[in-house]
Amino acid sequence: MLKKGLPWYVVFYIVVLYFTAVLNQQVMGHFYSILDKSSDISFIFSLTPPLVLFSALTIVFLFFSFKFIFKGFMAFLIVTGAAVNYFANKYGIIFDYDMMVNILDTNPNEAKGYISLSSCIYIFLLGVIPALILCMVKIRWSNFFFKGVFQRLVILFVAIITIVAIAVPFYQTYASIGRNNNILRKELSPYNYVYYGYKAVKQKYFKKEVKFNKFGTESFIDNPFERPELFVIVVGETARAANFSFNGYSRNTTPYTDKLNNFLRFAPVATCGTATAVSVPCMFSLQGRNDYDEETVKNSSNLTDLIKYSGYDVFWYDNDSGCKGVCNRINNEILSASDPDFKGLCNADGCYDEVLVKRLEQRLKIQAKKKKSSVIFLHVIGSHGPSYFARSPDDKKIFFPTCNGRDLEKCSREEIVNAYDNTLVYTDYILSKVVKLLKNYQKDFGTGMFYISDHGESLGELGLYLHGTPYAIAPEEQKEVPMMSFLSDSFIKDHNIDFNCMKNQEKINFSQDNFYHSMLGILDVNTKYYDKNKDFFLKCRVWNKSNISSK
Repeated sequence: MLKKGLPWYVVFYIVVLYFTAVLNQQVMGHFYSILDKSSDISFIFSLTPPLVLFSALTIVFLFFSFKFIFKGFMAFLIVTGAAVNYFANKYGIIFDYDMMVNILDTNPNEAKGYISLSSCIYIFLLGVIPALILCMVKIRWSNFFFKGVFQRLVILFVAIITIVAIAVPFYQTYASIGRNNNILRKELSPYNYVYYGYKAVKQKYFKKEVKFNKFGTESFIDNPFERPELFVIVVGETARAANFSFNGYSRNTTPYTDKLNNFLRFAPVATCGTATAVSVPCMFSLQGRNDYDEETVKNSSNLTDLIKYSGYDVFWYDNDSGCKGVCNRINNEILSASDPDFKGLCNADGCYDEVLVKRLEQRLKIQAKKKKSSVIFLHVIGSHGPSYFARSPDDKKIFFPTCNGRDLEKCSREEIVNAYDNTLVYTDYILSKVVKLLKNYQKDFGTGMFYISDHGESLGELGLYLHGTPYAIAPEEQKEVPMMSFLSDSFIKDHNIDFNCMKNQEKINFSQDNFYHSMLGILDVNTKYYDKNKDFFLKCRVWNKSNISSK
């Protein structure tokens, strides 16, 4: 009988069992952790979750239990499911829509940071080998159509009866757990990455053409009594507020900017999201976090556009994974390791953020000759993990021992934190270099620098690593970021800024929703899309507007 192959339903049930027992560790672990915290859950109920999951997967997989699609489709799900299971278990990653968008937006250099020996071995053992076995096993399919239909109906009936039999006595318990823990469905494999992956791919590559909402074209620079400005906005990456001494951290991760005058260090700032693909478009948008809609934001003017419409020369230089659409209509450049200007600043893991300083130095010289007000955005790679060790050169590392690989599970928490803190020190060094360059022009220009990170990072707290956890359940480490600013004497004078007042503003907990309006305000962009109530600079300065309200 074995020479003729195994009956299809035997192989089918083995695949369902494999997904239930092996590739759904995240949702099962989470479910049982919820049960452990409840004192009124019966022992009988605690036996039912695997049966419910097994039955639910049985019903879904039945749609693919046909001769010419079963092996290929299930093999694909097993390999991808193993990869998802690895990152879910190791880093606590939730593969929801935002995470799938983040994956699609990841560039090759960034993706390489997640590939390690342990991940490859894990995926090979739990994904590739089982998939190959499935492809090689001989399956005996029903020769008669109605027999095959009958077998599937029996399997479907048994699965439904099992779910109903469990639901009758325990429906209220399951409903309560589901209502209070809706994240569980985002942990269910392969539903999570297949469904949300489909949505993300559809949105990114097959979305319908939407008319672009161009607004703010009436904007203009309203500073008739000021000299031209050179202003640099640094968009940080994965820096969390918890690891900065001015927010109560025991270590000094800002040794370079601590020596600077006219430097502001704000209290923790609440983010729009926990991943770059959400937080960057969100904080550059008019909508803000509560009204954020991806399609609306991507098809509307944003902060960079309004600054450009007003008359500034605007540039975006990127050493990270791209600007997520916010720089599409301004001069922009993703810096490359092949650029001869960056010799010695790049390696197999990408370029250090000093390449941005080099490009900034070149751009400032050009803009100074033009005597033109300019805003220059620098998007740093900052503290992007898990390759923290690769984000700063050895001569800028001050905390040891460090985790020197991508396999965070092989490192102690001390080593991981040391490697991460070194990235913050290096970012601080970059900011000090930016300030130093700007000081060269403060006589003839009003110069300033503003820094804000996109989102934070988990470093093992609550068993979580990296970022991208759904906002509703994400820890504060992922949702609170640092914000800093330098304002030159010339800038302070031109804008009539009370710096002591700004020092008091440091103590207020702002959010990234303030970023859009605060940048428009401090850059004197006169537009009806500016909300003075969200400008944290306005209270401490006098805006000497012209007598006209629009061009």
